[in-house]
Amino acid sequence: DEEIRHSLECIQANQIFPRKQLIREDENLQVPFLELHGESTEFVGRAEEAIIALSNYRLHIKFKESLVNVPLQLIESVECRDIFQLHLTCKDCKVIRCQFPTFEQCQDWLKRLNNAIRPPGKIEDLFSFAYHAWCMEVYASEKEQHGDLCRPGEHVTSRFKNEVERMGFDMNNAWRISNINEKYKLCGSYPQELIVPAWITDKELESVAGFRSWKRIPAVIYRHQSNGAVIARCGQPEVSWWGWRNADDEHLVQSVAKACASDSRSSVSKISARNSSRDFPNGDLLDVEFDSSLSNASGAESLAIQPQKLLILDARSYAAAVANRAKGGGCECPEYYPNCEVVFMGMANIHSIRRSFQSLRLLCTQMPDPGNWLSALESTKWLHHLSVLLKSALLVVHAVDRDQRPVLVHCSDGWDRTPQIVALAKLLLDPYYRTIEGFQVLVEMEWLDFGHKFADRCGHGENSDDLNERCPVFLQWLDCVHQLQRQFPCSFEFNEAFLVKLVQHTYSCLFGTFLCNNAKERGEKHTQERTCSVWSLLRTGNKAFKNLLYSSQSEAVCTLQPVSLISRRDLGVGGIWDPV
Repeated sequence: DEEIRHSLECIQANQIFPRKQLIREDENLQVPFLELHGESTEFVGRAEEAIIALSNYRLHIKFKESLVNVPLQLIESVECRDIFQLHLTCKDCKVIRCQFPTFEQCQDWLKRLNNAIRPPGKIEDLFSFAYHAWCMEVYASEKEQHGDLCRPGEHVTSRFKNEVERMGFDMNNAWRISNINEKYKLCGSYPQELIVPAWITDKELESVAGFRSWKRIPAVIYRHQSNGAVIARCGQPEVSWWGWRNADDEHLVQSVAKACASDSRSSVSKISARNSSRDFPNGDLLDVEFDSSLSNASGAESLAIQPQKLLILDARSYAAAVANRAKGGGCECPEYYPNCEVVFMGMANIHSIRRSFQSLRLLCTQMPDPGNWLSALESTKWLHHLSVLLKSALLVVHAVDRDQRPVLVHCSDGWDRTPQIVALAKLLLDPYYRTIEGFQVLVEMEWLDFGHKFADRCGHGENSDDLNERCPVFLQWLDCVHQLQRQFPCSFEFNEAFLVKLVQHTYSCLFGTFLCNNAKERGEKHTQERTCSVWSLLRTGNKAFKNLLYSSQSEAVCTLQPVSLISRRDLGVGGIWDPV
């Protein structure tokens, strides 16, 4: 019955995504590219010294000595310039120009493209659904094999459990996994499993959720394997002008530091136990010491351990944080959070980043003037924003690795600047995330599980016409990763081509990985079952994405210490946005 049901789904899916009839401006014209499964070319015509074709997935322009092949959802805008020229601006910083013999032709293609690139009315209008459905039909006899190929690997599907074990959380005394968000009943943009201090109850978490923006409570996401210090993330506290407080929130934040102290002591005891076992083969004396200090310790004794001062890193400027109080938000008052330090990083909001990227893109499309190129690049502030992001991540790294302090990171809502900082910090701290497999886990956990709004920021959500919601937040973070690659060319298993391809498919909608705004929406739309995963393309075995200079590190934490200052030399270095 199950096989019959799946077969019917395939038949129905192919009926839902039928091929469209091809319209040729010239009967002699042929489709100039090999179509993907589910792809159907709708128009083929002639441009000035080129053949231009439009399908339900891409725009293809074949010039005499070059070609342009761009997914439709990667195109941000199309306009007519100089009467006969189409000017296409892409979300990954590319700009495409195409000349037509007549004004009428130019206008016809302008209308076709503007109609093709508009946000979908329903999510099934995106090509990833048609592509997967047709693949299932074409490979019906090899469905199981194809299904395995288009899904993410075991390291991705079992990421939470694997990461908890790999990082060595003490689940007996310090931490616990809460299922309070099962079926997303607490917070729609958070994962279903959360790591919190062991003695914090779900009732307290519910109280904290009412005090944090979008109910995004402080949740632990990383543990330093050597010293037990952790990184946690959340949304801003809803202090407002009235200066509201929440005792459970204050208790939770302080408990993160206390759990770290307990976890650190547990780790030291375990190491000591392993070393002492050589002197006490029978383990009698060792067992007595271990049980009395840890296993039988009461909660009060565990909490009596002196914790390190917790760093609360607010990605915003102090002025921006205070201004958010008018909207009901705000920041932590140090008086109410004892043994905590609040630091403001002054990172720009999405509107400033969007304007900076647009300035950068405009600069890259102009004929370079050697006399003022560096100053023009500097004026876009793109590299400045990268520098501030790197400095913020480094502050987290130094606190966790050098000072052995726990860190809590947030911005306003916790889904833009927060994942940038924590994901970059984890990349610097842990060599596992610098492998192809680990990088996939990092993106899944910090960007997808914790609800970065890919649909709104990339503009491919249902009816996502609001341009103010768009911003290349993820692309900016990937550019930062690229800067790290240039500074540490032997430390990353993946190469620049891996990042460029990831940028392209963040927007292309060929894969379903980056659809919707959070995991809850992806579950409701069944994207995992109805689309392919981008990791099926960017898999570990694909040699095209391997860094030939990569030197595998030991399993111990090996922290990178990048330079975050902008020098004249840096201004001349192309990032991931380099049009070349």
